[in-house]
Amino acid sequence: MPRDNRPGFVLNPNWRTLLFSSRLAVAAIVALALAYWLELQEPQWAILTVYLLTQSSTGAALAKGAFRFLGTILAALYGLTAVKLFSQDPLLLVGSAMGWTFLCYYGAARARNFTAYGFMLAGFTGLLVIFQGAAAPTAAWLVALDRVSEISIGIACATLAGALVVPDHAGTQLRGLMATSRRALAAHCALALRGASPGARVIDDRNALLPLLVKFDALRSYSRFEAAQMRADHARMDEVTRRFLGVLAQARMLHLRLAEGGLGDSPELAPVRAALEQAAALLERGAPGPLPENRARCAELSRLRRDLSALGRRFAQAEHDLPFEKRAEAVLVCRQAAEMLRGLALLFVAEGAVFRPHPARTMPRGQARHAAHASALLQGARAALALLVFCAIWYATQWDQGLAGITGLALMNYQCVNNDDPATLGWPYLRAVAAACLAAYATMGLIYPWLEGFEALALFLLAVLVPAGLLIGTPRHARAAGTFTIFYVAAAATGNVFTPDPLAFANFCFALAFGMFVCLMVARLVPVTAEGARRHVAARTRAVLLPEVARGERPAAWVSREILESVGALLPQLALARPAHDMLARGLLASAASAWELGRLRRIADSPYLPERLRGTMRDGLASFASAAGGPPRAAEEALARIRSALAGEARPEGPASPLRVEAAGSLRFLEDRLSRDHAFRAFIFGEERA
Repeated sequence: MPRDNRPGFVLNPNWRTLLFSSRLAVAAIVALALAYWLELQEPQWAILTVYLLTQSSTGAALAKGAFRFLGTILAALYGLTAVKLFSQDPLLLVGSAMGWTFLCYYGAARARNFTAYGFMLAGFTGLLVIFQGAAAPTAAWLVALDRVSEISIGIACATLAGALVVPDHAGTQLRGLMATSRRALAAHCALALRGASPGARVIDDRNALLPLLVKFDALRSYSRFEAAQMRADHARMDEVTRRFLGVLAQARMLHLRLAEGGLGDSPELAPVRAALEQAAALLERGAPGPLPENRARCAELSRLRRDLSALGRRFAQAEHDLPFEKRAEAVLVCRQAAEMLRGLALLFVAEGAVFRPHPARTMPRGQARHAAHASALLQGARAALALLVFCAIWYATQWDQGLAGITGLALMNYQCVNNDDPATLGWPYLRAVAAACLAAYATMGLIYPWLEGFEALALFLLAVLVPAGLLIGTPRHARAAGTFTIFYVAAAATGNVFTPDPLAFANFCFALAFGMFVCLMVARLVPVTAEGARRHVAARTRAVLLPEVARGERPAAWVSREILESVGALLPQLALARPAHDMLARGLLASAASAWELGRLRRIADSPYLPERLRGTMRDGLASFASAAGGPPRAAEEALARIRSALAGEARPEGPASPLRVEAAGSLRFLEDRLSRDHAFRAFIFGEERA
């Protein structure tokens, strides 16, 4: 939705937000009317579903509705089976509910986007059908049928409203986000090309870019539910994500190199400085769009890249008065800048192909998983444990509103899955629910007695829901307003006959909040985080992937690709404002770039043009570096120092060996700087991020 960042703005009442709010309110009232007309037991679930499906695009609403419907059907079937088999045995009934909860929340922890939502909805609906059906086993099928009917009505009304009234497609949003991200990435690369750019500004800029990849992943999954011309190619979108991360990694390394004064003021290096400034100026004018519309701009970018590559080759091959180390520095800077521009160009090409017609393609193998298996098991077990604790309290107190408590517990579990700190979402969620219950109580006591007929009720709800929808459409208030509205309509919507019972209503609200409280307490006592997944990625990168490149066992391109895929998979779980998470992201990006330099050193060490003695020293040094990963830093530093001594002590070679020696010195300088000056990489590669 559009956003206004000016201070003091509370709402965003432009025409699009007003249309969004009105469309949502009308769809909700129509859903409630249909539920009343069909005389369903709990018509509030129809209007509740409309607001639960509130999304910014047609594809997102279709995706969420489809997974919600599928989860509801599967949960209803399981619930009916459990009631039929175990309704006479409370222990087995609770055990079956716990088993279902475990499976659903395990699946939610392993899945992504609305697939995870479908698992969570199945867990929630299954509990309601099991416990409601157990209270009246002969009518359990009616409970399940009503639940499916109410939710189906809400899904249909929300989906039709979004698809028919000024639809906003996920594919269109994805195109817009990609264009915005392209321009922001080009500006970030321009910052990197200017070494004088403040480091804090570059870090903030990068941390603002990384969350965009999470939005990429969500929007492309939603676009699958839209028309063929709106759908993003999943495999090509993966390529865009990898290229995006690769450019960020290269930009970070280049900025660190230039910020350290690598080029200095030497007049011999003036052509390099001029080429970098020209590239920065081009990127500051904006990133060229996909071909063929921006062929001239893409051609200019390619020309600058070729010029930088040619400059690097000239410093590597020609005899200069510059010292050997300065030549290596010039080669390294030219190479890094050229590779960054090449990555940008390839990103633009990949982006242009995302929405083109194409044959069916399969997912690339080796994609990093969203969550670790152990973490998902713990999250499923924690959800089942919370259910067991509440059922024990329910049994001990014989509470007549136990089902309301189960509802609250299941809803709060939504906030705990795939969340390192459930309290950050859980407590505001609980406060919004309490406020909604109080508002609904006041409505039922002060407003409803004066309303006669559905028409009056509909007008009142319209007057309430349109302002609420304006808040939902404003990003700053969307989460709190959405939670409040969902629970307000759930509590304030009544059956066909208005029969107020203040005591029963208060009891229901207290049970709902208490179930949420129990879930939060269990989540606090049994913390489950994605730390295991993060540690696994870090350990594999430093102990397996980088050593494999150094020993020549795997190509650098494959290793760099795997590392970048790991970054993309971890991003939804990273809070970059936290130093440990920021260090991990920077360490992984530096590792992806370092893999290329290790691979280049290994190729040079295997080249027949170098003297055998130098080649042997380089191979031994790289093997020692591979063995030192995760151990004391001194061993890795000494391994690189031996290679440097061998390169510096070698007599000036003739022919092809000369540029190879300079290129090797540039790559070696890159790795040495990572160990001595790049704190994030040093902490990552030696396991110091745990300290």
